[in-house]
Parts: sequence; C-alpha cells; structure tokens
Amino acid sequence: MFILAVRFVIKLSWVKSLKEKRRVKRSLVDSMRRRYNVSIKEVEAQDVHQTLVLGLSYTALSQGEAEQMAGTLTDYIYENAEGEISLVEQDIFSFY
Repeated sequence: MFILAVRFVIKLSWVKSLKEKRRVKRSLVDSMRRRYNVSIKEVEAQDVHQTLVLGLSYTALSQGEAEQMAGTLTDYIYENAEGEISLVEQDIFSFY
C-alpha cells in the first residue's frame, strides 16, 4: 500500500474576504473529491484570506499509481485553481 500526501499553497491575491476564500476552496475541494476520490482539506492559514493551503491524500496499490495520481492532481490544481500556485510539496509513503 502506498500513501500519496500533497500540500498545495495557493495565493489568492484578488480575494477580499474569508467568504470569497471559502467559495474558492469549496468549489475546488468538492470537485476534486468527486472526480478523484481523494481526501482533501484546508490545513493551514484558515484565517488568512489571500492564502489557501490544501492538504491531500490518496491511497494507491503501487508506487507508479501514486506517482501518476500526483501528476494528475497537480495538473488539475494548476488548471482549476483561481489563484497562483506558489508551492507544491509531495511525498509517497509505503507500507508493507
């Protein structure tokens, strides 16, 4: 079993309130959950309205599957996030 963990930091320079940030977050999180069946949550900077930090995890049967999903999810974020992606960190943990 392999666990993919990814952290995305998205700068939302146009956002003026936490309400706008929640709308952006909800849209992105809901679509990724439905489309890819991943666990995803806002993990940091909840009170900072111009920064969205998402943590994501995915369970795979092989390292190749985890690596492929990492690329797919990163591409999806770049295409669908309404802000500038300033950081992407990822790691794959294996359990036998």
